[in-house]
Amino acid sequence: MKLTKRAIDAATYSGDGNARCVLWDDEIPGFGVRIFPSGKRSFVLSYRTAGRKRLMTIGTYGVLTLDQARSQARAELAKVETQGADPLAEREKERRGETMADLCTAYLERHARTKKTGAEDQRRIEKHILPRWRALKIKALTRDDVAKLHTSIGTTARYEANRVINLVSTMFDLARRWGFVPHDHPNPARDINRFKEIKRDRWLTPAELPRLAQAIDQEANTTARAALWLYLLTGARKSELLAARWDRIDWDRAELRLDDTKNGKVFYIPLSGPTLALLRSLPRIPGNPYILPGRGPRTASASEKAQTPAHLVNIEKPWARVKTAATLAAWREEPRVAALIDRLTEKRGRLQHRNAPKMFTPTPSLDEIRAAAAAEGLELPAAIDDIRLHDLRRTVGSWLAQSGNSLHLIGKVLNHSDTKTTAIYARFGEDSVRTALEEHGARIMGIAGLEPQTDDGQ
Repeated sequence: MKLTKRAIDAATYSGDGNARCVLWDDEIPGFGVRIFPSGKRSFVLSYRTAGRKRLMTIGTYGVLTLDQARSQARAELAKVETQGADPLAEREKERRGETMADLCTAYLERHARTKKTGAEDQRRIEKHILPRWRALKIKALTRDDVAKLHTSIGTTARYEANRVINLVSTMFDLARRWGFVPHDHPNPARDINRFKEIKRDRWLTPAELPRLAQAIDQEANTTARAALWLYLLTGARKSELLAARWDRIDWDRAELRLDDTKNGKVFYIPLSGPTLALLRSLPRIPGNPYILPGRGPRTASASEKAQTPAHLVNIEKPWARVKTAATLAAWREEPRVAALIDRLTEKRGRLQHRNAPKMFTPTPSLDEIRAAAAAEGLELPAAIDDIRLHDLRRTVGSWLAQSGNSLHLIGKVLNHSDTKTTAIYARFGEDSVRTALEEHGARIMGIAGLEPQTDDGQ
C-alpha cells in the first residue's frame, strides 16, 4: 500500500516478541515505516548493494514528515543505483572512526612507530591533543581550535607549541590519505603563525667544566655517570649513545658503530684514548649487550627484568642532581652566598624529623636559594643548571670549532646530514682566525722593526 500519515498513525505493532514489523510503501521500493513494540515509529530503507541486503534507518517519524522521509529515501537510492554506494556503511563509518582519538591511535600505530621521534609524538598527543579533543569529530576541528591550543601551550613553552602544531598538521595530511576525511578537507593546522624560534646557543665554558666534571664524578649512579662522560667525550646523540652495544665496538680501530642513527645511516664514532679507557673500566652484565645497561620495564617482575636485557633510558634525574651539585659548588665559592646556603641548610635540618621521607635532604633547592638571595640583595654567581643534555653535544662542536677545526670536520664528528646545522659553530672559529691574525700582525711589526701596538679603545 501507499503509505499515508493516517495509515502510519493507525498502525500497531503486529510482530512476534521483538520481531521486526515494517509497513512497506508501494511508491518507493524498499521504503517503509518500522513499528516497535513500544509504539515508536521510524522511517527505514531497504536496498541491496554489492550482493548484500541492507536496512538503514532514515529518521524518526514525527521528527521527519512522510514527504521529507520519501525525499531522503529517493536520494539514498539514487546513490546506490548510480554510484554503487552503500549509505549505511558511510553512516557507520561516520559514527565509528571520525574522532580525534581514532586518528591519534591510527597515527601512533601506522606512522609514529616508524619514526625516531615516535616517543615524543606520543608524549605530545597524550599531554596536549587527547585531553583537549579526544571525543571531537575530526571534521569538526577548526583552525580556531588549533590556534587556541597553540596559544595556550605557547604561554609557557613556545617551541613545544610549534612542535604540537606541526604534529597536528602531519596527522591531518595523513588523515586525508587514510580516508578519515575527504581528500579536499582543509588542514586546520595550516596558516597558523608559529612562534619565533631562536637557536639555542649554550655550551659549557672552560670555567664551568671543572665543576661539572667534579659533580659527574660524585654522582652515585655509575651507569649515568659513565653516560655523561661519554656524551662529553664523543658528542653522540642521547638516544644513540644509550642504545650503543658492546659488540659494536672495534677495539683495534678504536671505533663505535651506531646502526640506528637520526639520519638513518650507519655512523662510526672514533674513540679517543680517554673514551677507550672509560669503556674498558665499565663492568659488563652477563646477558645484557648494552654498554649502558638499564633495569628493564617498570611493570616487569624481577624475573622478567632479568630475562629482558635493557639499556639505560631515564638519565634526567641523575643529570638534574649533577647540575645542582655543580651550581652549588659555583655558588659556594662566594663567601656570602656560602653562608646563606649554610643557614638555609641548617633551617631545613631542624625541620627534619624521624618520620621524614627517605628522600628528604636538608640541602635547599636552587630556587629556594635564589629567592633568599634576592631577598637579601645578594648577587649569585653564574649557575650551571640551565645546561641541557643536548648542550653537552653542542659543547663538543663549539670546542672543536674554537680549536680551529673546519665546519666540515665538525659535521662529520657530530654526524650532521645538513651543513646548516653545523653552521651554528662558524662564529666559534673566528677566535682561531683572530689569534692567527694577531700572531701575523706581531710578526709583521717585528720584521719591520716596529713595536707592536695594542688598541686602547681610543
